[in-house]
Amino acid sequence: MGRHGVFVAHAPRSLKGLRLPSTSPAPTPGPRAVDGVPPDWENDVVVGPVVVSSRAPDGAPCPDVGAGGPGDVDVDVLLPVRDVSPRWFARALTSTLRSRGVRLRVIVVDHASRSPVVVVEPRVRVLRVDDSLRFAEALDAGLAVCTAPFVARMDADDVMHPDRLRLQLQVLRDDDRLGAIASRVKVLPRTTMAMRGYVAWQNATLSADEHARELWVEQPLCNPATTFRRSALVEVGGYVEGPGPEDYDLFLRLFRRGWRMAKLPVVHHAWRQHAAQTTRTAPAHTRDALAALKARHLVAHFALHDRVVVVAGAGKEGRRIGRALRAQGVVVAAFVDVDPRKIGRLVHGAPVQPTAWLLSRPAGAFVLGAVGTSGARGVVRAFLAAAGVVEGEDGVVVA
Repeated sequence: MGRHGVFVAHAPRSLKGLRLPSTSPAPTPGPRAVDGVPPDWENDVVVGPVVVSSRAPDGAPCPDVGAGGPGDVDVDVLLPVRDVSPRWFARALTSTLRSRGVRLRVIVVDHASRSPVVVVEPRVRVLRVDDSLRFAEALDAGLAVCTAPFVARMDADDVMHPDRLRLQLQVLRDDDRLGAIASRVKVLPRTTMAMRGYVAWQNATLSADEHARELWVEQPLCNPATTFRRSALVEVGGYVEGPGPEDYDLFLRLFRRGWRMAKLPVVHHAWRQHAAQTTRTAPAHTRDALAALKARHLVAHFALHDRVVVVAGAGKEGRRIGRALRAQGVVVAAFVDVDPRKIGRLVHGAPVQPTAWLLSRPAGAFVLGAVGTSGARGVVRAFLAAAGVVEGEDGVVVA
């Protein structure tokens, strides 16, 4: 740490553009660089001199550093930070600034860090917000500063591929129906097993139709690996603080307003996992909170107050979504299950019916296939399709 404690990050020179591979890189016989970018690009971040503190060299509080006007940049990168490791933050910021083929500005939202962040770099603006704002409100304050047509998210402990932004902007410019485009991600550190199943599921979800289908299961895009159309964010009201995760809520609101979402088939984001993450510690990320969020949007989007609702699955996930629906004023008419031991029992006051009952279900009924394991979702989807349920119209699969 330097004597004056000012955060300084110098970005490497821009490189030439990359070509978008048709599939994720699978180098054989051994890993090779692609257009100058090594396969372990998350470890190839050269950080300039970095020190952290709250005061400028003259002892006065450091002012915000501006970064260009609205016509000067293609994309604003929204990067929240709060008491993160200075080493991680330096790598995150430097990897972002080394992006090639785009004019960018980084909006660092310093959310009441104990040692306020200072960045001396002409493409970076630091916006300080205090503890009176909750996390989604802090993000929304940062969004209000963004003026570029596209807004990319980045986390202060992740690493960005140098071509992520260029390729995501290219897709957004080519398809004005898209409100958000993500990339595949890899987990940091490599040795951790946390979230690997979830990441594998996210990475397998690519097309807009797949995202629309999987959105009710869980959040199919990694938020810090996503770039948004700013007009879409503004249209849905930006980030909103609520009982569930602010990013999942945002994606659900984008979907409900007709915006499509997709993912590039390239691994262009390294997503760090550690014990202090809000995804592991915050009440908004519990299974019950996720079910409550889904129930609220399901009821509004599919007008479930006016439909007969059936839950296919009387196990843990079925009971969970049933409770969440009841909290929204929707009473499940029946549960359906394959387990003969459950048939005839009551779950939340509704009878558990055999699977054949679905063939004679009430007209206009909405069916929620509730299953906790990803391997069983294909079976449930095939079962619902055989019963005449059109996913996205007559029902969805949740988890």
